[in-house]
Formats: sequence, C-alpha cells, structure tokens
Amino acid sequence: MKQLPMYFEIISLFFKTLFRVFKLDVWRKNEILSAVYQSGVASLPIVTLSTAFAGIVVTQQMAWHMSIALSDVSMIPGFTGQFIFRELGIAIPALLLVSKVGASITAEVGTMKVTDQIDALKLLQIDPIDYLVFPRFIASMISSACLTLFSVSTTLACSLGVAVFGYNFNTLEFLNALRHFIGPMDVVCALVKGITFGSLIPIISCAYGFKCRGGAEGVGSATTNSVVTSTIAIIILDFLLTYLFTWIL
Repeated sequence: MKQLPMYFEIISLFFKTLFRVFKLDVWRKNEILSAVYQSGVASLPIVTLSTAFAGIVVTQQMAWHMSIALSDVSMIPGFTGQFIFRELGIAIPALLLVSKVGASITAEVGTMKVTDQIDALKLLQIDPIDYLVFPRFIASMISSACLTLFSVSTTLACSLGVAVFGYNFNTLEFLNALRHFIGPMDVVCALVKGITFGSLIPIISCAYGFKCRGGAEGVGSATTNSVVTSTIAIIILDFLLTYLFTWIL
C-alpha cells in the first residue's frame, strides 16, 4: 500500500488527536501533568535566559537606531512592546520547545516504533494516539501558553531595564507609554499564537516518530526531519497569524 505524503499524515494525526478532546476517558490527568512538567517547567531556565538576552539586545539596537536616525528615543516603549508581544516573546519559546521538547518526543516515539513497543500497545488494545499523542498535545498547548506569557513578561522586564538604566527612562513613564501601544487584544493574540504553536509541535513530532524506520539511524533521521518541519511550520504559521491579526485589528 502506497504511503501518504508526510503532510497528509500530520494533518490526519492532528484531527484524530483533536477529536479525542471530546472523549473523557483519554483525559489522564497524571500523564498530562507529567508532560506539562517535562515540556513547560523544565523549559523555564532556557526560555528565561534566551528571552532575557533577546529583550536586552533588541531594545538596545532599536534605541541605537532611533538615536542615530531620529535623535529621539521616546518611542522605545511602543516599538519594543509591540515587537515583543507580536513576535519576539512568542517565537522564541516556540522554537525552543521545538528543539528541546519536539526532538525528545520524536526520539522517544521513534524508539518505541523501531523496538515494536507501539505494536505491543496495539496488541493490548491500547490506542497509541490516546496513550502517546493526546497527553503531550494537551500538555504542550498549556505549556506553550504559559511560557508565552512568561517569555513576554521577562522580555519586557529586560527592555524596561535597558530603557531605565541606559536611556534615563522613568519606570512609570515607560509603563505609561507602553499602555498606549499594547492592549488586551495583543495579549489575546499572543496566547492564540502560543497555543497554536504548542498544538503543532507534538503532532509533527509524533507523526515522524510513528513513521520511523531503520533502527538508531532511522530515529536520528526522524528527529532531524521533525525539528526542521516543525520550525518551518511555525515560521509559516507565524507569518499567516500575524497577517491575519494585523488585518483584523
């Protein structure tokens, strides 16, 4: 039987997993909480470090260009705030989850596939999607949403620090200026993006794991392909969602 292209497999797995939301018997809290810890809590250190330095670098560069081109840095809160809420604070945790969590999921599921553990689950009449995909799907969405909010807060805090200590802003002045550029809908859009990216990562990772062949070499190849595909998918979705939100708002 001819195999479907990989993107069909990914789309099919996504809808099969999504329909499990309405099946109460697959909501195993302990497995979901364990996956939330592995994908969310365990990712906090690297997300904190990456977003902190990203906030410092972006604010410093924007301020430098403003001072050169406009001789005025009063727009630092507005420009950095919008960039952080719409791109930087969302894309960084998503891409870090791809490299850290997505690769781990593909390697784990792929190893189970080549060692016939998934076939053993089927013999025991345990649905691999219920057992392997769904808990990670829910946990990844929760973790991604929380990490997005945490990332945005960390990046904004570092941006505020650069503005206060480097460009003589007052804290209240920075926050008041930021309030004129950032509203509740920006937070909603950031969460929508975060949840969308979070739902995508385990689906692509598990899809490549399920199709893994050829022992250790196959697991390595599937993991690489999973990370590359997830990264490209997030970049494309980020563009589409940004365009959509810009048009709506």
